[in-house]
Amino acid sequence: MARYYFDVQNGKPLVRDDEGAEFDSLEAAVHAAARSAAEIGTSRLARGDTSDVVIEMRDEQNQRVCTVTASMRIERHGPPHQGPHSWSA
Repeated sequence: MARYYFDVQNGKPLVRDDEGAEFDSLEAAVHAAARSAAEIGTSRLARGDTSDVVIEMRDEQNQRVCTVTASMRIERHGPPHQGPHSWSA
């Protein structure tokens, strides 16, 4: 098993992961990073925030091995919407 670290950049300074987590394979770690980015993005969407979530994944040698980006773009067509959205996640 190998340990990977997920550093999160979600519109603020990088939040460094100093604990990491162990995975059976690189693919399992990438899948977990993608799930984490999606969960963070879903939480932010509930607050009306659609900015990108970026996870930089590092290995035990502190080498960056993968970057996962979860992004959402909303394009409106027609007249501008009036009032707040009721986002649900």
